[in-house]
Amino acid sequence: MALTKRKLEFLKILIKLYEKNNNPVHYMDVAEAIGVSKWTAYDILNELEKLGYVQREYYVSAEKTQGRSLLMYVPDKSAYDFFDADYANEWDSIKKDLFNSLKRFDGKKTLGNIMKEISHNDKPLNFCAYILTTLMLNIKILDLVSINNVRNSLLMASPDSSLIFFTGVVMGILLNHRFKDDIQKIIEIVGIFHENVKKLNTDEKQLLNNFLTESLKEVSNPV
Repeated sequence: MALTKRKLEFLKILIKLYEKNNNPVHYMDVAEAIGVSKWTAYDILNELEKLGYVQREYYVSAEKTQGRSLLMYVPDKSAYDFFDADYANEWDSIKKDLFNSLKRFDGKKTLGNIMKEISHNDKPLNFCAYILTTLMLNIKILDLVSINNVRNSLLMASPDSSLIFFTGVVMGILLNHRFKDDIQKIIEIVGIFHENVKKLNTDEKQLLNNFLTESLKEVSNPV
């Protein structure tokens, strides 16, 4: 079931607090984290419970409640399933948009649009995909030989190192062509890319490697 942005925000915070402390979460802690009243947090968490994304638990704390039970909340498995599905749908949508950008590439205009999108992506996987697309659009400006050189070079790299190896090869090619004036910006982008790659888990690295392989096939096709 689709969630409103507000309910989605509360669910994300509940999961974050639950995983941080590995304990059920009181609605007042959720309220403090989001910056709303405790009653607002209580009401929305109850709505999430009715939707099946949250479970309530009662604990007795003599220190805080003088023996009264304390109402706590934990995220249900369906909450994690929701975000897994939502994440997969988002990734598929981003891949589709980036592949389309590679197909309809019209020079600096497309490249400029991609650069703007980078700043709006705070998830490491999505961010890295936009960076890879930016680099591929840069080499697509060059001749087909340069693109094929990149593909052939990747054959020598292991799956674990292919992402970093790719950025190094592209930087070398761009430095030897007409991108010398932009090299400092490219170095900065690649540095940020490396930092975000470190944040990816094994599955995300595999997704990004697959994206790189498919994207290189796309830019290798003559327009």
